[in-house]
Amino acid sequence: MLNSLHRRVQPHQDIDRNGFRPYRSEIMELRHLRYFIAVAEAEHFGRAAEQLHVSQSPLSRQIAQLEEEIGVELFVPSGRGVKLSAAGRSFLEGARATLARATLAVEDARATAQGRIGTVVVGFDGALADTLLLPGIVQTFRARHPRVEVRLRPLPSEEQVAALRDGKISVGYGYHSPEDNPLFRVRVLYRERVGVVMSKSHRLAARRTLRVADLKHERFLWPPRKEGPRLYDDIIAAFRARDHTLELAHEDAGSDVILMLVASGEGLSLFPESSASTLLAGVVFKRVRDLDVVILGRSVWRADDKDPLVRSLLEITNSVHGSSR
Repeated sequence: MLNSLHRRVQPHQDIDRNGFRPYRSEIMELRHLRYFIAVAEAEHFGRAAEQLHVSQSPLSRQIAQLEEEIGVELFVPSGRGVKLSAAGRSFLEGARATLARATLAVEDARATAQGRIGTVVVGFDGALADTLLLPGIVQTFRARHPRVEVRLRPLPSEEQVAALRDGKISVGYGYHSPEDNPLFRVRVLYRERVGVVMSKSHRLAARRTLRVADLKHERFLWPPRKEGPRLYDDIIAAFRARDHTLELAHEDAGSDVILMLVASGEGLSLFPESSASTLLAGVVFKRVRDLDVVILGRSVWRADDKDPLVRSLLEITNSVHGSSR
């Protein structure tokens, strides 16, 4: 047996300066490591065979194969049993670490398949910062999946389908539905009107409701078009339909900064109705009766995505959205 094994590995192996062949695994499997560890701990082939529920002869043969492949003697006789050689003691540490890593790899694979660990990348339109929907979804998901990494990636609504196709995001949250495509699924989460926010000291702040005509000559603070092209264009078109051209001052900043500027009297801005209850002190929200801009919030994902984490995120989205109506 040993001679046949030697003939099998010898032809392509060279001997190094220390008398060893460069190692290339041809026989070693995880069971060899388990058998080796059992013999090392029992210090007896018979007792190790009983613990492993195998016969002693196959066990001895497996250890002999392992020693032949490694090229060193792992055990030395000791009375009626065996003890580890110096090389065996060194190998034992690595064998235990290898089995532990293999066990962990199996556990991680199962946990990933069950949706207990992994990563989800959430693409979201920056304008969603003005709603409470996304924070509720993410917080609930993290509470349910504490070992899962959630990456939040700001991404305009118009770019989310391409990012899904390229595998850069797991789910996209934004405004307006993309064109019909069988590769993707879309769920409308809410529809809400856009209104105007202004300082409490503004001349129109005492009015209960407004009309577009009341907003002529007003300066509006709004993010650059690249932050949300579709919503930007819809707002411009809605004002033009009422023969009014917006005077826009572009602010490359988040909604909190824009609200601070509004509170300071730097201008007005446009926010969804859902933000009315979360505005800064010193800012008020006003409905504009003839401003026909409706924000359609939606989620989008790949139709063929079987990732349990994505499915869980979508379930939570539906749950949080249903309770927030």
